[in-house]
Amino acid sequence: MSPLLEIDHVTVTFGGPSLLDRVLRREAAPLVAVDDVSLSVPAGGAVGIVGESGSGKSTLMRTVLGLHAPDAGEIRFRGAPLRPKRDLATRRAMQMVFQDPGTTLNPALTVGATLEELLRVHQVVPAAQVDSRVKQLLDLVHLPSAVREARPARLSGGQKQRVAIARALALEPELIVADEATSALDVVVQASVLDLLAELRSTTQVTLVCISHDLDLVRYLCDTAVVMRRGRVVEQGDVGALFAVPSDPYTAELIAAAPSLARTTEQDLV
Repeated sequence: MSPLLEIDHVTVTFGGPSLLDRVLRREAAPLVAVDDVSLSVPAGGAVGIVGESGSGKSTLMRTVLGLHAPDAGEIRFRGAPLRPKRDLATRRAMQMVFQDPGTTLNPALTVGATLEELLRVHQVVPAAQVDSRVKQLLDLVHLPSAVREARPARLSGGQKQRVAIARALALEPELIVADEATSALDVVVQASVLDLLAELRSTTQVTLVCISHDLDLVRYLCDTAVVMRRGRVVEQGDVGALFAVPSDPYTAELIAAAPSLARTTEQDLV
């Protein structure tokens, strides 16, 4: 598969000397959040980015989406370099599903109004087809039609996340970034959302990047795993091979800290 997204030697830094530092003439080095990272995401593929908190995985993908500016390196989408100011078509083509959908859904709008607004503002479908497209989107994420008239406060955590996924799909993206999209949900609901993402990948051919602490999630949903630590990629490769025989000690530590994955990996090697 040809790459949809290419990240080429990207570095992202934050901060630097504060006003007080300058007055006192003391040095304050900027924080290097992403340090010379290169990776590619094939069209139609699913890549999981794992690592502890502060490893730079979320910053990396927020930079891809234009929420941060890289200090060095290049990001290419469909083979073309991405400019700091993205055009509308590029913004539509890359969507993000956040950890807590409750903070990203407008509490004053019903689910139907949220989806209708997106479809009308971005002219995704002709005005006469907006109603039927909303129904299709709710069907895609397995939500009952009654949810259309509900506001976010009346929805469960799992339902809110399904609405967030439907909202991302409304713009017909080529790439969806799921940033800890199941970590705020209980185990049973996590499993149902994972199954939904796997199904959508098959039915819509959308390319998926999953940012997660959950190695089991990445192994279930992704083809390739990328392990980040302190802003750098320490290891990447096929999910099964990487988790079965990690080459970097840090990856081995992550696996050891995830008991269910460790047990499964040991069984696979028997």
